[in-house]
Amino acid sequence: MLVTLAPVRAADLTSLSLEELLDVEVTSVGKKSQPLADAAAAVFVISNEDIRRSGATSVPEALRMAPGLTVKRLDANKWSISARGFGGRLSNKLLVLIDGRTVYSPAFSGVYWEQQDVMLEDIERIEVIRGPGATLWGANAVNGVINILTKSSAATQGGLLAAGGGSEERALGALRYGGELAPGTFARAYVKYNERDALVTASGEDGRDAWDIAQGGFRVDSTLAAGDRVTVQGDLYRSNLRQQLLVPDPFLPPAFMSAIDDRLNASGWNLLGRWERALSVTSDVSLKLYYDHAERHEYYAGQRNDILDLEFQQRAKVGERHDLVWGLGYRNIDDHFDNTLITNVNPAAESRNLWNLFIQDDIELIRDRLRLTLGSKFEHNDYTGLEIQPNLRLLWKPSEQTSLWGAISHAVRTPARVERSANIWLINVQSLPTPLATLPVVPQVSGTSEFDSELLTAYELGFRATPTRRLSLDLALFYNDYDRLRTISQDGAQLRWETLANGYLIAELPGANQARGHGYGAELAVEAQVRDDWRLMLAYSALELDIQSPAGQEQENDLLARVDPRQQVSLRSQFNPRPDIDLDVWVRYVDQSDSSFIFGNPGDSLVPSYWELDLRLAWRPRPKVELSIVGQNLLHASHREGYQDVYGFQRLEVERGVYGLLRLSF
Repeated sequence: MLVTLAPVRAADLTSLSLEELLDVEVTSVGKKSQPLADAAAAVFVISNEDIRRSGATSVPEALRMAPGLTVKRLDANKWSISARGFGGRLSNKLLVLIDGRTVYSPAFSGVYWEQQDVMLEDIERIEVIRGPGATLWGANAVNGVINILTKSSAATQGGLLAAGGGSEERALGALRYGGELAPGTFARAYVKYNERDALVTASGEDGRDAWDIAQGGFRVDSTLAAGDRVTVQGDLYRSNLRQQLLVPDPFLPPAFMSAIDDRLNASGWNLLGRWERALSVTSDVSLKLYYDHAERHEYYAGQRNDILDLEFQQRAKVGERHDLVWGLGYRNIDDHFDNTLITNVNPAAESRNLWNLFIQDDIELIRDRLRLTLGSKFEHNDYTGLEIQPNLRLLWKPSEQTSLWGAISHAVRTPARVERSANIWLINVQSLPTPLATLPVVPQVSGTSEFDSELLTAYELGFRATPTRRLSLDLALFYNDYDRLRTISQDGAQLRWETLANGYLIAELPGANQARGHGYGAELAVEAQVRDDWRLMLAYSALELDIQSPAGQEQENDLLARVDPRQQVSLRSQFNPRPDIDLDVWVRYVDQSDSSFIFGNPGDSLVPSYWELDLRLAWRPRPKVELSIVGQNLLHASHREGYQDVYGFQRLEVERGVYGLLRLSF
């Protein structure tokens, strides 16, 4: 039984009308607070109440609610999350932030979601932007931005206790307490622990990938006498993950592969400070500084990353028509790899710097009706030098209930550390017959200093409306034009003889930027207040991706184009038969897809389409107590969602699960 304790707030977003929901403030689109209805971007907001009523126990599972995102659970402790294509274990075109702190890894280009175990009760909202956000957020905000925003300490006063478990969620627990340290100064601290069961193979065997994570943290928010606002927050975590690996073994014919049980130990901490001052009613400045340390130790490689980030920002009204936001930023990245036979990074340790300047102007062409947004980011990194990422957006509001917008944006995905300086063995060892013996050939992807940034030019159109008080619509259309996409070719590979043991061949496959392509699609979000006690939420996504590669490289990129499903549907129902009872239903459909096994055989990693169902029943016997039972993935005993890429992990399936939940505040 899962137990979680939290207050039920009357002011949660589900108590708002649909018109009021469009007035909910978002900050990720313009780096300033603005109503959702005025955002000239494809943005979707997941509220704290949405998370609670979904039954999700992690951020990746909660992100399934957003249109345009593809969420695949690869094993018990790994996810693939992407926006508008290019999914994978470490999807490299999606930028993720927690309270403005970037958690996108510069080492492998992607997010280690198993290390982002945010306390769900502390989340105020998750803002999901599909499409480029590079003008404000910088390189790698190519296909989307996810900004996880937590509540202020003043909003989490008192205590919260959580404890529980179930068939798959073996143990869940959290303790949080908040108080007022001094007039205008509030603080909270928390600890949490999660333990999750292993997934299963297609034959029902244990996947040997169970894991646990312990985390703690704090946040202090203070309003000073001069009106300045200061926030200091930090987190500390340690996790232990099991995984079964398939590794190339040139000394084990005929398959030249072996399976090993591995333990991955991950740990880290972060500290963030933010200062804000209002210079006038129409002008403010802010300064943000954070330090992030993360370590991972596993069979493939060990790595340590330290990031120091500093950002200054100012917003000012210039005249009656211009709302200007500009800023400066600096980031230092220091990393170190413990090399292995599978992964070799040279040099093993490296420090690099990133400098940036951004400026964006909202120009009100017709008051409350027509607004033009112009801006660009100028970013310099040690790998590719200066990158310029402009955007142009236009918003037209023919009425208070309707808005139309369009955008043209340019974004870049800068090289990851391993793409410039690493040699990585792939899992599909080949056999080369010779007169004397059959020799193993190990494919090795080789990083090169010639690897350049990937480029995107995006064209978007959007429409939002509340035709009635009980119905809202949000439609986004997009066309993405990609250039200089990453390629890896078997043709022309250079063979290198290694004399270790009986000897084997290394096929060096250098990375390059020789592919281009395009993607297009549509995303729809519909919300209907059927009755005062019943709300329906529909999300639909359609995606087509086509990649053109030089001769000899088609297979890798054809597989990549099929990684994300062409269609996805999510339908959620939130019903309150009585004020003290919740009945929540979540139905999902995910179209057929593939997995990005480099040089895999077509069909080897096919993921069939599937339907799934989650149910949640909750009862509040008292205002500060909530009891619930949640069933997840109820339509199948198990189903596959995706497989690992590049490195070899066992192919596993997500199981049906049931857990109980208690929420109590004090």
